[in-house]
This record gives sequence, C-alpha cells and structure tokens, in this order.
Amino acid sequence: MVGISKYHTNGYKVWNNIHGAEDVALLTPELEKKGFKVKALTNEHATYQGILNALNSFITASKKGDVVYLHFSCHGQPVEDGLNRMAKEEKDGWDEALVPIDAGKTYNVNGYKGEKHLTDDEINIYISKLRKMIGSTGVLYVAMDACHIGESSRVGLETVRGTNEALTSRPNCKYNPPKSNIKHYSIEKGKDMAPTLFIEACQSRERNTEIRINGKEYGALSYNIYQALKVMTSLDKTTKEKFKANIDASTKEKRRWPRTQTLVFEE
Repeated sequence: MVGISKYHTNGYKVWNNIHGAEDVALLTPELEKKGFKVKALTNEHATYQGILNALNSFITASKKGDVVYLHFSCHGQPVEDGLNRMAKEEKDGWDEALVPIDAGKTYNVNGYKGEKHLTDDEINIYISKLRKMIGSTGVLYVAMDACHIGESSRVGLETVRGTNEALTSRPNCKYNPPKSNIKHYSIEKGKDMAPTLFIEACQSRERNTEIRINGKEYGALSYNIYQALKVMTSLDKTTKEKFKANIDASTKEKRRWPRTQTLVFEE
C-alpha cells in the first residue's frame, strides 16, 4: 500500500498536501482481519525507487494462488507520452501517472524531466509479472485513489488529488481531457495469468476529490473500499463480484462519494 499526505518540495514546484497516508491507516486493520500481510510505504518512504523496490520484492515473494491487493493513494498527473523512458503508444498522446513523493510537477530542460513519475506503462510491467507469478488460481486487486486531471488547489473543504497541468516538454502544449473515458491500464489476457480487478477513483477526464467523514478527510475510493471490506468475511478470488458490488453500494450512501467523479472498474 502506498499513501502520501505530505509532499516534499524537492526544489520543484510544490504539490499540495492530501491525505493518502490516512487512507493506508484506515484500510490496514481491515485487510489484516482478512488475513493479508500488509507492507505500507507512506510519505517519505513512498519515493519512486522505493515503490519500485517494494514491487520487485513483492513479486519475488509471491506464489501461485496468492490473493494480492495493491493500493495507491497519491497525486496523479497526465504526462507527455514517451517523456520518461517508455515507448510512445498512447492514442491521445498522454500517459497517466502516479506521483511519488520525490516527483516534480513541471518539466525543466535543466532540471526535472519526469524521471520519477510512475506511468501506467511502467505499472503495467509490474502488474503483468505479478499476475504470472500468482497464476490463474490467484487474484489481483489494484486500487487507484488518485486522479489524472483536476485543480491542485483547495476550495473550501475540498482537497483534490491531481492537476490539469500536464508534465510536458512542449511549453505551448495544453492538456485537453478526452471527451470520452479511456482505459487507464491495459489488462493482458492469458490463461496462466491471474484475473485482475482495477478499481479507480475517477475517469481519466475527471478530478478526484477527497471526502470529509467525522471531521477527517480521506480519499473517496479508499473510504468506500473500507466500508466494503467491513461487511465481508473474506477477500479472495471467489468474492471479487461481491467486493465490486459492495464498493458500488457504499458509494451510493449520502456524503460518501463526490458528485463530480465516476467510479471505474476495469478487468
């Protein structure tokens, strides 16, 4: 589980603080009740390299038939396709990326160039390896409580996870959110690969706004996953559809879901 609340400046344009670490604290006890061994990276530990190291260790330790849950609560940002190491392949010209604590916000030819953004292309590499390790008898859940557009500012009690300022080397290029939803993650099909459920806090063109519950702020997706887990006795391959239904039902409760964003399942 990755959760960031207090972002560093790192000498870059500052990301606003959110409540990702609080999401991890909220969910950890419920996951442990279901038998999960939780590895958490929060705040200063959730660096780009720290996340990759944890994913590599996690993959190595996984075995056939495992039930795996990955969770990311942090900022998100659209990134110019091919900007940081990966091949260009996006139809709209933009990758979606998670923002580790040591990532910048703007491109600088003499400074930050996107090398610490964690793009959907990179995440897919690790997801594919993990699915092959746990095999068709296992199952993988991936929760993304971040967004890829939206205002990175505070309006009243609203805290938004993300920005509509794309990371790009082209200063005159403006990010225009697609009019229709596009898939964030390509889920490869294979008979020896674990079935996978991505749970995403919003569509690619929407912002992800935190919610306030009893005076505390959480990611809307994280809080509703917490509510869904509370009424389940287990989380495994056989309960995937029930988990989806419980999350969806929880979001329909008053004040539990922002009106401006859409819950997304991909599998």
